[in-house]
Amino acid sequence: MNSDDQALRATLQKAQQQADGSAPDFDRVFCGAERRVRDRRRVRFAGAAAVAAIALLAVGLLPTQKEEFTYVDVEALVATTYWSAPSDALLPEHQFDIYREIPQIFESTGVSTDTGAGALL
Repeated sequence: MNSDDQALRATLQKAQQQADGSAPDFDRVFCGAERRVRDRRRVRFAGAAAVAAIALLAVGLLPTQKEEFTYVDVEALVATTYWSAPSDALLPEHQFDIYREIPQIFESTGVSTDTGAGALL
């Protein structure tokens, strides 16, 4: 056997002795398990208390008064409103009929429909 085999053998013998060692006392293991259960319950209770506190804080921050709607008085609105046609606002100086007085872009001689003659029926 070489030195690596002997080192491995010694390590395995130590591990086997620890594994073969005496079992821990039942009371000590049971007390440890009870303590872990108590700790988990404390954490759950603390989490539930934190959630409840946050919920109460959120409810406390909600507005208490409802906003009242302000309705518009129609008579006051009509009395203070002025309406003007878009052509009056866009063409205030010239005041011409934009639909009839625009020069024709294309001079067409052979048009099948005369615009002044009426509908195409």
